[in-house]
Amino acid sequence: MIDNQPRVLLADDEDTFRLSTVALLEHEGYRCDSAGDIEEASRVLSDSHDVLISDIRMPGNTHFEFLRSVREQFPDLPIVVVTGYPSVQSAVDALRLSFTDYLLKPIEWPELLEAVTNAVKKVRLVRERQKIVREVTSLSVALDTLTNTAAPEGCGANIDGLAWSMNQYLATATLRMTTLAAQVMRTLADVQTGQPKGANDVCRFMQCPRLDVYERALRETIDVLERTKHAFKSKDLGELRRKLELLLKIELQ
Repeated sequence: MIDNQPRVLLADDEDTFRLSTVALLEHEGYRCDSAGDIEEASRVLSDSHDVLISDIRMPGNTHFEFLRSVREQFPDLPIVVVTGYPSVQSAVDALRLSFTDYLLKPIEWPELLEAVTNAVKKVRLVRERQKIVREVTSLSVALDTLTNTAAPEGCGANIDGLAWSMNQYLATATLRMTTLAAQVMRTLADVQTGQPKGANDVCRFMQCPRLDVYERALRETIDVLERTKHAFKSKDLGELRRKLELLLKIELQ
């Protein structure tokens, strides 16, 4: 059984296959929606679905119209296509549209279950990566705001007010760093258990060889702490700067 009940939409005009497959998937812990035609499938499908299972030969999809539309609207959604009438053209179209699997009827249940399980793992990794990228971007924006807010030395600004602002932003940045670190650890665990051997490097998975944005954010924090050390005269902030510098030396060797 898969945690958090992944949601599947099964679109097939063959009643026996559709109803029996829905029952089997629900027994395995999936939440299943079903549609007997393209119009219903288009109405039901949403971004809350983790996988789409769709027959090829259905009214309204004779030339992959429905599946092309799904791919345009939901570019990251795994699509498992099934057909009792395979052809070279449909196989080529399946490759062009980056379908997750192309299965031939009659389908063995273990084969279909494996295809759906792998598709769920894939989409969850993609969504986790997107979430991490958003967190890194948000952290960078917060640190940019901190840099722009800190007043230059000798400008006559209220030191107490600036110290409060600095502490507020540092607290926010630290919380986001902690959240990001936890997400990276979870993603690494998912990759190690759900991806082929050799795909378990987080930096490669993130498509940024040394997490450039994360490193830049840390360096900007260190720069701000260095420039404002005389204004704040805080041993705690000085210690924080030293710890960040040490972290960069250790992590980026």
